[in-house]
Amino acid sequence: MKLYRFDFQNRNMPTATNLRHHMVGLDATIPGIGGCPFNMDKLQESYVEGMGTPNRIIKFTSLDTGINMSVEKFESSGCEIDGNNILDVVACSGFFESHTLNFGVSNLQKLGAAKSSDVWVAIPQNIVVPQLVQMLHCGALKTIAIAQLAYIAQNTPENKPTVIQLLDFEDCFIKFVDPISYGRLAVFAFSFGKLVITQIDINPNAENNNGNQQTTTGRRVYEINYNDALGKIS
Repeated sequence: MKLYRFDFQNRNMPTATNLRHHMVGLDATIPGIGGCPFNMDKLQESYVEGMGTPNRIIKFTSLDTGINMSVEKFESSGCEIDGNNILDVVACSGFFESHTLNFGVSNLQKLGAAKSSDVWVAIPQNIVVPQLVQMLHCGALKTIAIAQLAYIAQNTPENKPTVIQLLDFEDCFIKFVDPISYGRLAVFAFSFGKLVITQIDINPNAENNNGNQQTTTGRRVYEINYNDALGKIS
């Protein structure tokens, strides 16, 4: 009778985490829980001890955060940011890649298409976290919007931050939520079917000492729909 030994310590075998979160944290610099790509100790130190102020906010469809702030109203296709019902974004991570244009080889005509990773977001502990856990079990969110803010207006009655970049994710599925491991911060990840990126270019040499101003041709929108394999720019 032959005895067969199975090596359960084989590090070359794919793990459930690798299969569940493909393309996330593959540089192996920070092997976080569930594939989290952030250095959470550094984020805790920066945010909780007050050494850094976030310049991004997030807004969920139909999820209540209970937090409002003064932000210049910004509208994109199917999305509106007005400072109501938002939450600070301590860190976020997501990327796109293509095997079609691989600059490491001489022949660029390779099979493949553009891919997107999951989006990872670190947020303060908030009443929205149990709602995210609920969405993990219950279904999709219509939109998740992440906006980058900047102070670009001067000599106005109210100096409010302005949205200079908006990432509007649609048909979002929450894939991972960790409300326990990181104290004052929580981490979640989601996938999406459609993304609309709106970017605002700012003229730093505005006339009449009126601060920075949006250029006349400085708004560009790119939309990629992974459900229909369609991308367009305007």
